[in-house]
Amino acid sequence: MKRAMLRDLLAHKGRVAMTLVAITLGVAFVVATWVVSDSAAATSRGEGVRGDVGVSVRIADGAPELTVADKDRLAAIAGVASASGSVTGYAGVVGANGKLVRARPDKAGTGWDSSERFVLKDGRAPGKDEVALAEPQAREAGRKVGDRTRILLADGRSVDMVVAGLFTYRSLGEPDPVVAFGDPGVLGDSYARVELTARPGANVDTIASTARGLFDHATRTVDTGADLAAQARARADESARSSREGLLGFAAVSLLAGMFVIANTFAMLVTQRTRQLALLRAIGATRRQVRRAVLVEAGALGFVGSTLGAIVGIGLGLLGLVVNAPEGTSISLTITPTGILIGYAAGVLVTMISAYASARRAAAVPPVAALRADGSFAPRSLRVRSVAGLVTAAAGVVAIALTLRNDLSTTERIVNMGGGIAIWLGVLLLAPALADAVLRPVGRLLSRRGGPAARLGIRNSVRDSRRTAATTSSLVVGLALVCAFATLGSSITSMLASSIRATVPAAATVVTAPVDRVALGTDVLGKVKSVPGVDVVSADRYAFVKVTHNGSTSPTTMSAIEPDGVVRPEILEGTGDVRRGAVVGENEAAMIGARVGDEVTLVLDPATSITTTIVGLHKGMEGRPLFYVDVATVPAKFRDGAVTTVYATGADPAAVRAGIAAAFQDRPDVVVTDREGVIAEATESFELLMALMYALFGAAIVIAAFGVVNTLALSVMERTREIGVLRAVGAGRTLVRRAIRAESVVICSYGGVLGILVGVGFGAVMQHAMMGQSLWEFSVPYGIIAAALAGMVVVGVLAALWPARRAARTDVLAAITTA
Repeated sequence: MKRAMLRDLLAHKGRVAMTLVAITLGVAFVVATWVVSDSAAATSRGEGVRGDVGVSVRIADGAPELTVADKDRLAAIAGVASASGSVTGYAGVVGANGKLVRARPDKAGTGWDSSERFVLKDGRAPGKDEVALAEPQAREAGRKVGDRTRILLADGRSVDMVVAGLFTYRSLGEPDPVVAFGDPGVLGDSYARVELTARPGANVDTIASTARGLFDHATRTVDTGADLAAQARARADESARSSREGLLGFAAVSLLAGMFVIANTFAMLVTQRTRQLALLRAIGATRRQVRRAVLVEAGALGFVGSTLGAIVGIGLGLLGLVVNAPEGTSISLTITPTGILIGYAAGVLVTMISAYASARRAAAVPPVAALRADGSFAPRSLRVRSVAGLVTAAAGVVAIALTLRNDLSTTERIVNMGGGIAIWLGVLLLAPALADAVLRPVGRLLSRRGGPAARLGIRNSVRDSRRTAATTSSLVVGLALVCAFATLGSSITSMLASSIRATVPAAATVVTAPVDRVALGTDVLGKVKSVPGVDVVSADRYAFVKVTHNGSTSPTTMSAIEPDGVVRPEILEGTGDVRRGAVVGENEAAMIGARVGDEVTLVLDPATSITTTIVGLHKGMEGRPLFYVDVATVPAKFRDGAVTTVYATGADPAAVRAGIAAAFQDRPDVVVTDREGVIAEATESFELLMALMYALFGAAIVIAAFGVVNTLALSVMERTREIGVLRAVGAGRTLVRRAIRAESVVICSYGGVLGILVGVGFGAVMQHAMMGQSLWEFSVPYGIIAAALAGMVVVGVLAALWPARRAARTDVLAAITTA
């Protein structure tokens, strides 16, 4: 029995070719994800673990740096052979093109030493008035050994130094530096970290315990070298796991799209083989045998597709690693059995689950069906499916209606998102009924002007609404996800632009760093104030802090601003006068359960906190400061040394901007722009992220397109006799091709429109739940929608090429004699 089904599968390989492609692409995505994540982790671990550190003492985030006296105290601990202080400071490397090398300049500088953290790749160790550059950044800067390079320092000064060597860096958790000075004193005489080397036979655990006793645990962290190495390996594994989980989400979407394709294919195959199945039943095959045979067929198809997918996935993974690896970096290609086995399991299980309904239907074929000339199944009623769809969608509408407020709790946000998902599922269940309700009247309208080919194509698309819905379901899923995230992204960028426009005057000149959220040089604020024509100057001191309210602590963002400055948050409730207390974002207040009049504590670093009262709520959002406080309430180190943006206005805005630009014309670490420039910069990186997501979701749309090809090809096989009769009564090959093409375009357009509507609606729900904005304040991504509609027409035309060509070449005599 099983052999008979497998022989039939091999005899008609063309019937499942597109299904095989869908399985292959889905599994390839899974395997490629595993290859990339495992290889990245192996590459990170393979960079080498330092063995020269016995004990490391480092400062906590924001804590005061270690002094020379601290280093001497550590060096005096029994069993310590040597103590080496590591300086970290501001250093902006200017490239040959005059632009700043892409890196965080506030943490890019360090001092050269003889420890194992530096691996010299070219040249030699730097001496006085010399530096060594990190190899990747040296290539970007266009610098090589022997060149002179300009380096900007935190106070606005710059130094020209000779590049003595190029290095790669072996980190134990600290940021990788870009430049190492031969004279560490250029960056100061305090340390971010002190590393201790133990004498032979000394116990590093005892040394670490003694070191812990010298400092406050809140401001200093003490680890042994073995602990740091284990933490580095754990970070590599965690990074691989996080990236893998994120990419597997996209792979799951591709597999889901493939499930619709597979289910539709097997439904059509079972329908086409009704007489064959009935004959098997007539000669003694039981229902269980028939069901198992179909599932074995599906399993075999899944196994072959998974094998091809594993091969393609390894290739794609390697390609991704090579393309994204920095020049000169070696790649540790890692192919683990886990990734391959999960790919096989996903491919085989998805195929068998998708085919199960068809297997049950095949088992229900009675032996008497072999006597019918038309072996197809009688059409099933859509009533139960439609009722289920209506109930599911109605439940979703109710859930959203109950959570229309903007200040939702975490539970209410989950309910709101669940309502959006329920509506989505309801639409998928209602898709056949919607196809009947929408395509029939549209078909009648278009048939009057489209000629016989259009009439045939449109009628064929609605003759089996269940099949049309199954074919378009994968398109609906892929396009809905693209449009949902496009709507979310468009809404976020629109809200971000509105927030900036409401906070910053149009006439303001804005001074910022080329790297987002990096503090400007300590001289910038004073230099802006000294520009002739500048009347009002205020600074944005953006910082990541923690907020404590009612015993609960959570991360947030804060900016210390001048009360009478340029920056004015858009107030929704209370007052914006930060002299009276803190002004917090409305959504942030709801998240921490606070309201106007409540007291909160902002923890700036382990040693510094301020307690203040909330006096106002502003229309804040992620990406902008959530808490605004008076600059007078924060310690001095959080004032001039933590300025991330400077705003300036004057009587003549053009003259102010020109004056500030002239003052910083030789400073590539400073960008002079306006409010619209800030908006463009704020949205650019987000738009790049969205473009990446569109590309990843695009895999589901590609699979869906293959599904359309597959359905049309199988449909042409089903209608061989019908096509032969059409040809016999005078229909030409061109008319047949046009009819198939029209059918394909109608199916793809229907799926496209349904996917866009579902996606935009779900995107509106997402921005409401995630951003705390009104459900109706979403931004429609017209560009993405236009591209999606045009793309569906193109997909429809391309998907019809092979089936239309096959239909047009149908042998008339052979077709009309087909039973």
